[in-house]
Amino acid sequence: MLPAAVRLQCCAWAAGALLAACGAPAGSAAQTQGVVFENAWIRAPIGGQTTAAGYCDIANHTAGEVVVTGFGVADHAGALRIELHETTQTETAQGTVARMRPVARLAVPAGGALALRPGGKHLMLFGMDDRMDAVDVRVAFADGAAQTVRFVVRSASRPLPSEVSP
Repeated sequence: MLPAAVRLQCCAWAAGALLAACGAPAGSAAQTQGVVFENAWIRAPIGGQTTAAGYCDIANHTAGEVVVTGFGVADHAGALRIELHETTQTETAQGTVARMRPVARLAVPAGGALALRPGGKHLMLFGMDDRMDAVDVRVAFADGAAQTVRFVVRSASRPLPSEVSP
């Protein structure tokens, strides 16, 4: 029997392949059942690090709340793991301290939107390889649906959308 990690990767790959075969779009925007992911990008790891952060905009064009319950790797043979985190800031006697904590789910209100941004909610990707130019991320919903979203890797030296002045 295969180790659990290998079985999980095989299942994630199969789910991604099934979604692709069913016409799930690959690219910086993806849509399933009225939920749209746009501007999906990952800040490239710096200096040989293997951890990176991912960001995107999520729009819910449905009449009901949509709950995202997880993010995983859709198609990758390595040890890439994805977690949803939130950065919070706390005032202490020594100043402001930023902390990251895992988040179990994201609720996107009916007709609303949610942004994953630096300094707020974001994806943490563990096991990144500096040769990656994109990562296909499997998004799982509370109703059992799933979709694949392509996150493009951007160099740390290139200005990011949230850092460009209007």
